[in-house]
Amino acid sequence: MGGKQLVLVFVAAAMVLEGEAEGVDICEKADDVPLCRSYVKGSSDPRAAIKKTIEQLLSETKRAKTSSMKMGEPNFIGACTENYDSAIDDLQNSLLSLEKNDKASLQSSLSGVATFYVTCTDTVSEGGVRIMKKAKKLVKKDSKMQRLAGTSLYLASLLN
Repeated sequence: MGGKQLVLVFVAAAMVLEGEAEGVDICEKADDVPLCRSYVKGSSDPRAAIKKTIEQLLSETKRAKTSSMKMGEPNFIGACTENYDSAIDDLQNSLLSLEKNDKASLQSSLSGVATFYVTCTDTVSEGGVRIMKKAKKLVKKDSKMQRLAGTSLYLASLLN
């Protein structure tokens, strides 16, 4: 086989393998497969998928922070505002860690983010029935953000 033919064979093989890689479902082992797939949208690149989920978390966390500030409950819901601030910082750090290819820092930041949402929900529940009713939508949002943070953490585990 001549040099040009051999190169063509390798190029063809690479194209076939690339097509097979696109069929890989990186979300198949995630804790929340439907949530993961809704953000990944068929991508086989964990790096691009993590970036999407972190950017979505940033956006949702900023909205949740604004909502918590409007509720005017400094003792219980105010703790959520503080936790959202910390989550925003960690999410921004996560994007920097992703950019620097620092997997350990990325995973650490994302773990912290998930904890901030849990802490918000726990603090609201300590406020009793009245506070829980007032913050019902916020607690629901926290649950979704916790799951998305978990999905981001799962995707981070796929990085080399």
